[in-house]
Amino acid sequence: MIMANTVENESMVLDSKELYFLASLLETDRLLGVDDPFRDFLIDTDVGEREEVRKSLISKGYLVMKDNEEGWGMPLRVSSSLRTACNAEKACWLKLRTATETIEQFMHITDQRIVNMERSNREPSLHKIDEISEVCNASGMVASKIQWNQQTPDQLPALILSKRQFEEIASHSDELDVEEILSELSNMPDDQEAIIALAKCLKTCLSQGDLRFYAWDGSKWDTQTARFLINHHMNWLIRSSTKEDEDWLIATPTPMERFLEMLQTWFHVTPRQHDSAGALS
Repeated sequence: MIMANTVENESMVLDSKELYFLASLLETDRLLGVDDPFRDFLIDTDVGEREEVRKSLISKGYLVMKDNEEGWGMPLRVSSSLRTACNAEKACWLKLRTATETIEQFMHITDQRIVNMERSNREPSLHKIDEISEVCNASGMVASKIQWNQQTPDQLPALILSKRQFEEIASHSDELDVEEILSELSNMPDDQEAIIALAKCLKTCLSQGDLRFYAWDGSKWDTQTARFLINHHMNWLIRSSTKEDEDWLIATPTPMERFLEMLQTWFHVTPRQHDSAGALS
């Protein structure tokens, strides 16, 4: 995990059951509520044997006896991180795949800081938890983790493609060579220079994945999604239809500056007055 610009405290490591247990002590309906996207991020949110979970938290120092000896509580840094997550009115779920690793993390975003929870590859129910003290630097952290490059030209046009056809080609890109991918994509009437760049990116992909952006409007979470596809020469940001009766996909060459601007716009928090329209355009 990129540790630059994080709070000086050492990282915490909690599994899903421990997170669920601690969240229940905060007596809030926001964190891990029925509609909270973070609940979907966690694996196995059923606390199960509470006594075993409680013992585990005590051994880690994340659950301590209150000063008045009237029950158990959390150290300040633990409760602070969880309360930040509870108060977050924006969130970002990143899923990333490279040739050597898979990264998945969930960021709870407030106007003061971000609580970042990254899933362990070895044990998917474990999460490494860090606080990012400078919200303005969160976009740089995400771009660095995704390996967003600085080579993408800004003059290539966006491509409007068939979602079904593109996904069929992408699912078989390992089996096809560049010329075969280009042949399939060339059936789509669009800019040929951009089509060639997309074909090469599909075949020589270094990083690909999904970004999901969430905004709390006071009663529910609004969602925007985007995919990304990156090689040494191009960054593609991809949006597509979500309705079964629609079949469109827009692949946009996206230079680093434009991507950072998009993230910075999204990460800017104005409580209950979100204006996320166009954040992914």
